[in-house]
Amino acid sequence: MKFYEFGRSFFRKINNITESSEKGLDKVVSRGEKNFSVHRKYMNFLRPRKTALDEPLYKLSAGRSMVEMLGVLAIIGVLSVGAIAGYSKAMMKYKLNKQTEQITQILSGMIEYKNLFSEIDANSGETFLLPYYKKLNIVPQEMVKDNSNYLYDAFNNKVLLYVSGGIYVSFYDSDMDSCINRFNLAKGFADELLAIGYAGKDTEDEYQEHWFWGNKNVRCYNDKRCISTLDVNTIWSICNECISGNVCQVYYVFPSS
Repeated sequence: MKFYEFGRSFFRKINNITESSEKGLDKVVSRGEKNFSVHRKYMNFLRPRKTALDEPLYKLSAGRSMVEMLGVLAIIGVLSVGAIAGYSKAMMKYKLNKQTEQITQILSGMIEYKNLFSEIDANSGETFLLPYYKKLNIVPQEMVKDNSNYLYDAFNNKVLLYVSGGIYVSFYDSDMDSCINRFNLAKGFADELLAIGYAGKDTEDEYQEHWFWGNKNVRCYNDKRCISTLDVNTIWSICNECISGNVCQVYYVFPSS
């Protein structure tokens, strides 16, 4: 009897071991199937896709039409024109501001050392002032481009400083914007200037001079041709007349005494 019970318990344990082994194997199999499905997904992801070259020739696109290409070129052309116009406008504004800065520095030096220049005028007569400007270090360095007595502004126009019965700053203009800028700037120095004038060579190669007077000059009130009262239309007319000639020369004149 005891042997019989021992046998039952032995075979029961063997069955339990077998069942647990089968369950474990099922888990392993199911885990393997799951891993295999994940592996298959990655393999599908890494598998190269079809390209246009894999398709038959009759399925390939014919490319862009001529109308589409012309449309794209037209858009590019419009954008390019706008960009160039904006760049030109910005460069013109930069040059005008630079020219204003240069002239202001020259005129400020003229006012600061007016007594010295008046003495040179009284003793030596007509004399170029650029060497004195260089010694006094009151000339913008970018305006000095050669060893002549000329300076060159932001528009590459010539500027001449000299004394001859007065203290002169003479400009040789070649365009309207530069000329207009000089007259507008002169209005800020109306109390210091004796006069501002312009002269242009006509077709007969003769100079025609015209003058506007500073606020302290009696002629300003007698002739009513004052620097401070110059308006936009008058300045435009002056510069248009001056530039239309062979040479346009604008003078700033300070009193020498």
